Amino acid sequence: MSEQHGQSRVGAWVGSLWQRLQPRPAAADPVAQATDRVVQIADPVIRQASGYRRVLAGPVAGSMEYFASLLATLPGPVALDRGRYYDDPTLKALFASPDELDQVVRFNPEINRLRQQGFSGEVVAMLTMSQQERTIFGHKQEGELLLRDVQQQAVSFSDHRLVAPSADLQTTRDGIVNRGLEVLATVAMERITTLRAKKAECQGKKEYLQGMVKILGGRSHRQEIFAAPSPQHREELRKVEQLLAEVDQELAQLREQIGLPEQSLKYLEAVLHEPASMLAAHRQHLRLDWKGVRVDAEPGSEGNDITLAEFSMEDVRRSAVLVRFTLEATSQP
Repeated sequence: MSEQHGQSRVGAWVGSLWQRLQPRPAAADPVAQATDRVVQIADPVIRQASGYRRVLAGPVAGSMEYFASLLATLPGPVALDRGRYYDDPTLKALFASPDELDQVVRFNPEINRLRQQGFSGEVVAMLTMSQQERTIFGHKQEGELLLRDVQQQAVSFSDHRLVAPSADLQTTRDGIVNRGLEVLATVAMERITTLRAKKAECQGKKEYLQGMVKILGGRSHRQEIFAAPSPQHREELRKVEQLLAEVDQELAQLREQIGLPEQSLKYLEAVLHEPASMLAAHRQHLRLDWKGVRVDAEPGSEGNDITLAEFSMEDVRRSAVLVRFTLEATSQP
């Protein structure tokens, strides 16, 4: 009995050791998971390319590391609490009123999904928004003088969006990194889709011109039965044949650029190698008075220092900050 029990324990230990020595499945590998996501967005056909995971592993890991480094620019988390609106200069700068603050949380689709899942408790997210500056004219105190109609820059924020909300900061950070990868995958998708569209358009032109050559050739044949084709008809046929040759050449070039899984893989790999050219971030420092007017260039002036991050993507710029707030179980969307 004791011997059987000992053999059983040894067998269990060997089985456990064997499981630990097995390679981790792709689902447990963050890089593999990220690779699956970017391929699905960019072009699922890439999965047919031999060794695509091996090719993309380095670029995906490098992009993840780059986006993780951008997180250092994000200040916060700032508490989104309407009760602190008039006491917190950052809240007062970012929102026009306490009601607007509530609406941002209340009508956010991702927050509503958390509500529908029955989640309650503290939520951490990245808040992004568009920053506007407009010129106004107001009063300005300089020593004992009150200056009137002084040109000033008023700052306001709109189009607030909560990104990657979750129950803890690390999960939110991971979600932001994944959003960065989605940006790159979307850029690759646009390039691939554009080439495919051009190729399809070129193929359509070729088929049309081939039809025209047949029509004009048939007409020429009918004329030759009784008489020589007219110079005008021969010139028309020559022009169509020339256009067909040009389209054929363009189509051949496009076939060298797109159509195979390996070609789509090449475009995605190239985009993943240059994340900094697609998405960048830096710290943004503002000094605003109680009216939201910039007083950065006025040392000693009364104002509050606001620190944000600014993300830039092509011609889009968004200010951002980490935020936290409490989601009540009884809240309704």
